[in-house]
Amino acid sequence: MYRIATAWIGSILVACAMLVPAPVQAQLIGLSDEIILISKGQAKKRQYQQQQSSLGAAPGAGEKPFLHDPGGRGRGIQQHANPAASTVRFRGAHGSALSSMSTPGPQIVHSSAPLGAAHPRIKAEELPPPLYGPLELPQGDVEGPPSGLTLDDAIERLVRYNPDLQAKAYEIPQAKADVVTAGLRGNPFYFLSASNYPYAPYSPTRPGGTNYSVSVVQPIDINHKRAARSTAARAAVTVLEAQYTDAVRLAIDELYVAFVDVIVARETIRYAEASLAGAVQRLEKVTLQFEKEAIIEPDYLDVVNQRDAAVISLERARAQQLQARHTLATLLALPPEAAEQLEVRGAIRDNAPRPPTRDELVQTALRVRPDLAAYRLGIHRARSDLQVNRKEVIEDVFVIYSPYQTQSNRATGGQNATSFSFGLLGTIPLFNRNQGDIRRAELNIRQTQVALAAIERQVVAEVDRANVEYYSTLNAVERLEKTILPNSLRVRDAIQRLYESKERSRLDVYEAQRKHNEIVRQYRDAVIAHRRAMLHLNTVVAQRLLP
Repeated sequence: MYRIATAWIGSILVACAMLVPAPVQAQLIGLSDEIILISKGQAKKRQYQQQQSSLGAAPGAGEKPFLHDPGGRGRGIQQHANPAASTVRFRGAHGSALSSMSTPGPQIVHSSAPLGAAHPRIKAEELPPPLYGPLELPQGDVEGPPSGLTLDDAIERLVRYNPDLQAKAYEIPQAKADVVTAGLRGNPFYFLSASNYPYAPYSPTRPGGTNYSVSVVQPIDINHKRAARSTAARAAVTVLEAQYTDAVRLAIDELYVAFVDVIVARETIRYAEASLAGAVQRLEKVTLQFEKEAIIEPDYLDVVNQRDAAVISLERARAQQLQARHTLATLLALPPEAAEQLEVRGAIRDNAPRPPTRDELVQTALRVRPDLAAYRLGIHRARSDLQVNRKEVIEDVFVIYSPYQTQSNRATGGQNATSFSFGLLGTIPLFNRNQGDIRRAELNIRQTQVALAAIERQVVAEVDRANVEYYSTLNAVERLEKTILPNSLRVRDAIQRLYESKERSRLDVYEAQRKHNEIVRQYRDAVIAHRRAMLHLNTVVAQRLLP
C-alpha cells in the first residue's frame, strides 16, 4: 500500500514539474529525490521484517549466529545482561555488523548449535566401572601411544577445521565489508524533463514554448556523517574479533570435555581389564577347589558370574570408548572411519605444578578474558554510535545543477533559448533534531557499562568456583590415594584370608569386595573430576595454565 502511495505522489510531482518554470522544477526535483530515498528505506524495512519470524533467524538471511551483541543491537531484556541496542545499521536495514559469542553468566554456556555430534555426549562420570565382581586398580598411568593425538594438536585442529568456528569466522570479513559500505559516498541522481507541452499549438496569439532540461542532483555530507559511520563500523569489527576469540575459548572448553572422555574411556578399559584378570585368576583357583569338592556348586557358580560380569563390563567400556572417539572426531572434523582408529596421548592424573594464587588468577581473567574485552570494546562502539546519531541531526544538502535547459520558440517564430541553473535543497533541524535516537544511544552506553560491571563480577565468581573445585578434587585424590585406598585394600585382603581360614563367611567377603569396589569407584571419579577441574580452570582464566 505504501509503495502505491509513494509512486502516486512521485507521479504527481513529475507532472507538476512539467507545468512550472525551471527554478521551481529544481525544487520539485529535490522533493522527488527525497521520495525516492524514503521509498528505498521503507523497502529495506519491509525486507528486515520479512526476515523475522517466530521460528527465529532464517538461514541465509544474514542474521548473526550469536546471542549477545556488546554495545550493539540487542535482542531484548531476556538476555542475562542486555548489552544494549545500537541505533546504527550498516548491513542493509537488518542490524549492525556484530553479535556476541559468549553468554555472560555464572556458568559457561556453549553455543546453541553444538560443536560436537548431535547425540547426547557421554560424560566420563557416567562411564560405569564393573557393577559386580572385583574392581581392581590398573598399575601405573598410561599416556597413550607416542603417535597419538595430543591436546595441543587437537586444539590446533579444532581452531582450523571445526565447521562451527569456520561459520562464525565469516562474520569478521562481513563486518569489514560493512566498513566499506559505511564509507561509501552517496550516488548522484539525474533527472530528464520535458515540460510545457500545449493542448493547442502555440502561436503568436498564444505564445509559449516547450522546455527541455537535464539535471544532476548530488547529496553532500556537510556534517561528516560518513566519517562517523566508518568509525562506528570499525569499532564493530574490533568487538566481533573479540567475540570470535571467545567463541574459540568456549569451543576449546568443549574439546577439553571430549578429549578427557576419550582418556577416561581408555582408563575404564584398563580398570575393566584389571578386574577381568583378577576374576579369571580367582575362577581358576575356585575351579580347582570345586573339582576337589572343597567348595559347593553355588559358590563356584557365583565366581563364574563374577567373571562373566567383568567380561560384560569390558565390552561396555570398549563401546563407550568408540562413542567418545566419534564425539571427538566430530569436533575435529575428522571422517567417521578415522574415529575408530583415533588414539590420544595424555595422562589422566595430575603431574603438573600448582596454579597461581587466587588473586593472580582473578587478575589474569579480568585482563585477558575475550568476553570482557568484547564488552569493553562495545562501550567504545556504543560511543561511536552516539556520535553517528549526533551527526544525523543535520541531513545531507542536495546540490541541484542543470547544465542544459532549452526552450523551443519555433511556434512563435523566435529562436530557441538555452540556459543553465543550479540550486540547493536541505532541511532545517527545527522540529526533528534526532533527540530520541541520541537519548537512546546515551542510555545504550550506560547500559553496556552496567553489563560490563555485571560480567566482571561473574568472571570473578567463575574463577573462585573453579579454584575451589580444583583444590577440593585435588585433596580428595590425595586422601583417597594415600589413606583410604590402601586401608580398603588391606581390609578386603584380610577378610579374604579369614574366609579361607573358615573364620568369615562368603557374605563377609562379598561385603568387603563391595565396599572396596565403591572406594575404587570414588577414586576413579575423583581423578576424573580433578582432571576436568584443571582444564576448566584454563577456560575460566582464558589461558593454558595447566596441561
